[in-house]
Amino acid sequence: MLALLCASSSEEILAQCEGILDLRLFTTMSELRRYAAIGDVEGILIDARLGVTTAIRERLPQIPIFEFTLPFDLSAVMRWTEQMRSQRTSENPQPVATMENVEVAPSATPSSLPPIQEAKPPYATVTLNAVEGFRHTVTPGVRRRTVPVIMLDSPKGGAGRSTLGAHTAYYAALRGKRVAVIDLDMNGDIAQKFGFADAPDVRGWRGRSVEEAVRDGICLVHESSVHIFPSPQSPEVVLQDPTDAEYLLNLCLEEMDVVLLDMPQGWTPIHQAVLPYTTQVLFVVVPAVDQLARIQEHADKLVFAGLSNHEVAPILNKAKRVRADERAMQHYLLPFSIRSVVPFDPTIDKRGGVNGKRIVQAMRPFWDEVLGWSATRERRRWFGFLRKA
Repeated sequence: MLALLCASSSEEILAQCEGILDLRLFTTMSELRRYAAIGDVEGILIDARLGVTTAIRERLPQIPIFEFTLPFDLSAVMRWTEQMRSQRTSENPQPVATMENVEVAPSATPSSLPPIQEAKPPYATVTLNAVEGFRHTVTPGVRRRTVPVIMLDSPKGGAGRSTLGAHTAYYAALRGKRVAVIDLDMNGDIAQKFGFADAPDVRGWRGRSVEEAVRDGICLVHESSVHIFPSPQSPEVVLQDPTDAEYLLNLCLEEMDVVLLDMPQGWTPIHQAVLPYTTQVLFVVVPAVDQLARIQEHADKLVFAGLSNHEVAPILNKAKRVRADERAMQHYLLPFSIRSVVPFDPTIDKRGGVNGKRIVQAMRPFWDEVLGWSATRERRRWFGFLRKA
């Protein structure tokens, strides 16, 4: 656990580090010393405005200290924690189990072997490394299938996740693929893009097949054969249960050809639950000045989750007529590179739904790449439907 001593803006810092760092706010010195005495504090983050860095270092000389100034730099803190843990590992290497130091009875099983004891300093804590602590580990069987699982992600609401996800699902369905859309955003409206006004409550449902979900009214089926698991629209529900999301995802992986996940904004426990299954992250961003800090912060979280440039595809959405320089935006998305730029499409405002011709033109090369297709004869069918709509 990392201790935080802050003069102000503590809530923003805790929210920024949620899901990434095990951070706790301390307001009294006695409380901090009590937790440090039992070895629960591996590092201290101190706001320079407090002026207590020297005093804390004298009272707790065995604990590393990181002094920061606002604005809070999460990436710098992550680098510091990695250096601190690497140095601690090099100073205290783990003993290797050999036949000389482990006695095995003739009838002993692997589960009955005596545990190997490791000497630790009184202030050390047992922690995972940065990636393992943030990204859930899964068995190799999870990724044995070649089903594309596309995560629609963005740091803030209104970026166009649902609109882009609906067009992606419709595009794949017109190519003859069995497509499932799982809406995990409580404020999402991806089912409405396909003309469904009422959303059933999928929480706690534990059926055995997608066909059973359709019979129970949990899954909605569009005329294009897109299967939609909508998000329950309830003011009492803030966030869905990650176990429900994992269950629906595993169910769709057994029967569908493409699975899309419409995620909530920001970074939540649901992201951590479904991230091991994801093959591609569509990082949808709006190039607005007030969102640049969030975009950069979200990109850092994707990096810290262990995702590579090949797995993350930033999509620049200019649907709101926002002026933006792509080269300037690239700086905030590092180390990922912009894969597609979606222009303003007036047909979305007029007709809604999945009638965005400009969206299709901008996204088709990327869709074909992610879904493993090249140019096919389905193009006329797509635009023929748009002309009739």
